[in-house]
Amino acid sequence: MSDHERQTQVIGVASGKGGVGKTTISVNLALALVKLGKRVALLDADLGLANAQLLLGLNAPYNLSDVIAGNKTVSEVSINHEDGLILIPGASGNAELANINALTAQSLIQSIFNEHSDLDIIVVDAAAGLSESNLTFMRACGRRLVILQDEPASIADAYGLIKLQSKEQRMHDLFVVPNRVPTQEAGRQLFNKMNGVCMRFLEEPVNYIHSIEEDNVLTLATRQRENIFTNHSHSKSAKNFTALAEALAKAAPE
Repeated sequence: MSDHERQTQVIGVASGKGGVGKTTISVNLALALVKLGKRVALLDADLGLANAQLLLGLNAPYNLSDVIAGNKTVSEVSINHEDGLILIPGASGNAELANINALTAQSLIQSIFNEHSDLDIIVVDAAAGLSESNLTFMRACGRRLVILQDEPASIADAYGLIKLQSKEQRMHDLFVVPNRVPTQEAGRQLFNKMNGVCMRFLEEPVNYIHSIEEDNVLTLATRQRENIFTNHSHSKSAKNFTALAEALAKAAPE
């Protein structure tokens, strides 16, 4: 492992089920890190439903399937967002990609390092759910965020995702991020609920970092493909994502 690889953080963002705001968090976390002066690439590894480019208002002529097929390099499919974020677009509905193996996932991340050698952070927007390919991408990340909402299905599926990863003895770099909560305090309570389940059944704690509060500004900005940091810098969301980004940027990678 080169020195550079050690300096570059790879942060995975996953959720046990769809519809809990995982891609919105991946995109806004990446933009918040850029705002902190970091060089960031966002890898859209949600290969069944690649929609990071839609949220960023970008149109990608090529994507990951071109890289995996060997027709394009990572830098040839990468798109630069106006704010300086590099997006590596995912491929919607590609069955081959949806069953990616560990070696391919690892070499994909390695080639991002090689071709964008000055990166500080790679944010990986992993697929929702408990598929093997999703876990494969999460294994390649030094830090993993599990997004959940305060609803029974989301809590159950987030626990399922944590449980699968706990079998690999990697709870120390796993963080729960409660989303769409009314307050930070409510987010902390939701985390405590999840942590209690982990302590009881897995006998190991999971980590807390920050919550993302419910915010109509974010909903509207997302719909209109607006950057909340540029257009709504005083919003609750902008503050929440900045706090999340600062916490992750501050904690140096192993």
